[in-house]
Amino acid sequence: MNWLDEFVFSRNWKVRVARHVVFWTTDCISDLLVLSADTQIGRSIIITRILVVPLAAGITYFIIYYVIPTYSKDQNTLRLILNIIAAVAFVGMGIGYYRFNIINLFVDSADALPANPWSMGYIFKELIRWLPGISLAIAIKMIKNRTELQQKTERMVEEKKAAELAFLKAQMHPHFLFNTLNTLYSFSLEKGDKSDQVVLHLSNLMRYILEECDQRIIPIEKEIKVIEDYFELKKLRHGARLQICCEVNVKKPDTFVSPLIFLPIIENSFKHTLSSTRGTIHILVRIQSDDHFIYLFVENDLTQSEDVGSVRGKGIANIKKQLNLLYGQRFDLSIKNENGKYAVDLKVPILEKA
Repeated sequence: MNWLDEFVFSRNWKVRVARHVVFWTTDCISDLLVLSADTQIGRSIIITRILVVPLAAGITYFIIYYVIPTYSKDQNTLRLILNIIAAVAFVGMGIGYYRFNIINLFVDSADALPANPWSMGYIFKELIRWLPGISLAIAIKMIKNRTELQQKTERMVEEKKAAELAFLKAQMHPHFLFNTLNTLYSFSLEKGDKSDQVVLHLSNLMRYILEECDQRIIPIEKEIKVIEDYFELKKLRHGARLQICCEVNVKKPDTFVSPLIFLPIIENSFKHTLSSTRGTIHILVRIQSDDHFIYLFVENDLTQSEDVGSVRGKGIANIKKQLNLLYGQRFDLSIKNENGKYAVDLKVPILEKA
């Protein structure tokens, strides 16, 4: 938000007072400039114009803070119109009477009254003089109210999206916890000498889930680091049977991405391939980026007996929901099952840090 937005939308009482002072001062000066085109501007005219400001401001605030809020809530259009007409009539008659019969007594008693101060011509002249400034103030207030309502709605939508996204990610946390505990349990049974490495990679994975996943965005290098820890866990568990090819070509290391977007796709690929395929398994993971997008490609072996729709549907559906909440329509997700290979191709825009 720039300084102008802060000045216009600030609720600090000092800023609000300054905002109103600036408006009425500007209105007063502009009116005097218009008058100076065919009238000699003297001290009395300046004082008179300044003294009329409180009345003009009072009429404006009466319309803004009472008439419009009161009669627009109950949808009573007729009463709203009648009150605005009454206020406009007071602008034409009331301000003229106030100027000539009250202010002039103290400022310049020699200034003569118009021949017929209650004529339609005179009232219309007063309206033409004062209504533009009052109308501008009302228009600014209504635009400001509309903008604030729109901003409030947008905040509510963003908060709702954040809550839904947090819920979807929370669904995946127990899933990862269950898998990591199973891995640790299997190594404890084998009593191998790799337990320290397992605990290290598990702790990195759990720290990421517990700490980083609460962030809106994180540097992509953190997502890549936890993916590498996940790879190491799988290699320790399955040994030479698992052949992983990971290609990373990120243009800027500080590129930002939403956490827990890539890892579930990769984990989904490992889970179902390892459980349904015998012998050596090949998994390809490619992460790339350019100035605007991040690309993830995951490909793994697929047996003929594996039902892709049933085993992967829930995980992919969850991922799609997260992508829709984060990016709307600004992402591409392609899933293919061809020639004994299951491939997921994802393209997402780089997120802004602010």
